[in-house]
Amino acid sequence: KQTDPAYGADVLRLWVSSVDYSSDVLIGRNILKQMAEVYRKIRGTARFLLGSLYDFNPATDAVPYADLPEMDQYILHRSLEVFAEVEEAYSTYQFNRMFQAIQRFCVVDLSNFYLDVAKD
Repeated sequence: KQTDPAYGADVLRLWVSSVDYSSDVLIGRNILKQMAEVYRKIRGTARFLLGSLYDFNPATDAVPYADLPEMDQYILHRSLEVFAEVEEAYSTYQFNRMFQAIQRFCVVDLSNFYLDVAKD
């Protein structure tokens, strides 16, 4: 007998935040599988970022914004845009917009662009 993998409460919470509750809401094996992949991508990006900061001391390691490389300045600027978009979506109860902004930022801006280039 084949059983479905247990995705856990975090994947279910992510799915809830991703749906547009103003129309019909669908859920199924494929949708949960896709959400699990998104969850792993976001979690992996966050783990990589946090792992890079393990020995960072703001008192001694901080760099003024103007002295940062342009790519670092860009990603900081982009993060402020995403934070504003997330706050606006959250305050208007548009949780699916919040989810989309976070997912797009983690997958496209961070993982596929910034972290890929920064690693090299």
